[in-house]
Amino acid sequence: MKKWLIPRDPLGSTDEELLSEFREIDAENLSYDYFKNLTSLSVLTLGGVLTLSEKVFAEQIEVWQMLVASGLVAAGGIVALQCQADIVQVSRGKKAPTSWLRYGHRLAPALFGGGIGAFMALLASSFV
Repeated sequence: MKKWLIPRDPLGSTDEELLSEFREIDAENLSYDYFKNLTSLSVLTLGGVLTLSEKVFAEQIEVWQMLVASGLVAAGGIVALQCQADIVQVSRGKKAPTSWLRYGHRLAPALFGGGIGAFMALLASSFV
């Protein structure tokens, strides 16, 4: 491929160089970072859901509805945190159930997305 056809980023690396660096990263580090970010995102989202439910939409949203939405977000964060702890245990050489990690990759974002979806549905129904 001709050099002038390869896109470059502002720092001077080509896409091929960036992809080769990405392929060298092991799956353990990627999974750990994924769960770490999902845990942080769950905590931030939980704070936003609780703040909006108590202050802005207190009259429109019932307590049990807020608990369902915030519970799903919190459960997604707890699953992500548990998977993150399992990755640390495996990397230290301790035996941890790796089947939980396979389910955690699907369960954590599903719970998190379900909580956000439930909250958005509550907000939409409060305007009707």
